[in-house]
Amino acid sequence: MPMLPASCRIHALALLLGLLAAQPALQGASSHEGMKEIKLNGATVWLGKPIEVTKQIGWGQQWAHNEAEPSWSFIHLTPYLDRFPNGNLIVTYAMDPDTQVNPICLSAFQISTDQGRTWGRRNTVVMQHNPLIFLPGKHDSLLGIPSEFTRLSPEEPSTYVAPAYLFEHGGKKMVMIPDGMKILDWKWPVATNPGVQPEDSWHVGITVTGSALTEGSRVLATGHSFTRGQLAQERMFHNVIFASEDGGYTWRYYSTVSEFDPAFRGQPGYEGPNESYMIRLADGDLMNVFRVGGGEHWKLHRSYSHDGGKTWSPADILPAWSVRPAVLRLSNGTIALTTGRPGIYLWVATDPRATQWQQVDLMAYHNEWAPEAALKIGSFMRANQKRYETTSYTGLAETSPNHLVMVYDRDPERPPTGPKDLSHVYVLPIEIERQ
Repeated sequence: MPMLPASCRIHALALLLGLLAAQPALQGASSHEGMKEIKLNGATVWLGKPIEVTKQIGWGQQWAHNEAEPSWSFIHLTPYLDRFPNGNLIVTYAMDPDTQVNPICLSAFQISTDQGRTWGRRNTVVMQHNPLIFLPGKHDSLLGIPSEFTRLSPEEPSTYVAPAYLFEHGGKKMVMIPDGMKILDWKWPVATNPGVQPEDSWHVGITVTGSALTEGSRVLATGHSFTRGQLAQERMFHNVIFASEDGGYTWRYYSTVSEFDPAFRGQPGYEGPNESYMIRLADGDLMNVFRVGGGEHWKLHRSYSHDGGKTWSPADILPAWSVRPAVLRLSNGTIALTTGRPGIYLWVATDPRATQWQQVDLMAYHNEWAPEAALKIGSFMRANQKRYETTSYTGLAETSPNHLVMVYDRDPERPPTGPKDLSHVYVLPIEIERQ
């Protein structure tokens, strides 16, 4: 084949370089242009620029049900993030106020086909308040395990049901199966959450949320259940593991991770073990990290299992606090954890069992980036307590080896002060290098 003239070769090369320059840099690329470098012992963290998923005016509802005085409850976005098998990302977030007496529980989802750089239209169709757990499946699908369940019928008091949500072809299609998920043979009494909905729609005190993994032929999922004390508002949480033998549609109790500790009863902010996340460590053991209360003084707890989730070690206490953690073991063995309240933090452990943690303040980084004051995550006083404009709920997904995307929110949780005081959901690109 004859060689092109030099002028043509130069022109073709220039055209090719121009086309490559026009493409957005993939997150798996080696360039850290525009990212902030944070050096830790044994690791370097690179933080990209926050990317907006959605925004809207915040809203709430005033309720007098079951209370002596009316009170406000505001939208509590609690965002979550997961990855389809072929790479698309899904973000979910709650669209209803944070109360159990809503006339309807509703969450939204959005899909990204480019590793989180841009996000599709909001779909407000998921009839759940807490985030779903997603199980990857065939044909680039995710099966959404619902978080809230109802009793099947008075005649079957130990059977609970909820819709199943199947997101197919990278999120192009969602199939909802009424009563498609079941919890069978529950052996303990659980509380219900009375509200304004018909009684057969009242949620019971069993919540499946956090994470799931395969253990042999089983799927194991994290969750919690609660009973009520003598006072109606006193919930006694304990963490449990659910097991499914049919790919995630039918669930039974499998084990208990941690129980309510009566020694802390009545202490401000203590709830008992709830909101957990479970991962497999390099040696095959399972690690479960969970919330026990709200506020900086209630640190996350952590238990290990050496036998595939059947039994769990006594819990130790992590330096991180306080609400639902998101945890990942990266391709390079680093373990990343995000959580907060107050604040939003990334915690990094480089040892295989995550015994030593280092902290990165992500809320401070967000505020350093924010191009205007209305986008910053500030604070306000409510009921004589300092509150921050975020739920501190997060989600993590590894989009390529050692490259993460994290979701979080700016969520005022009070009446907006003006048209720019909006609720936002953001994703943040993160890379963690081992040293």
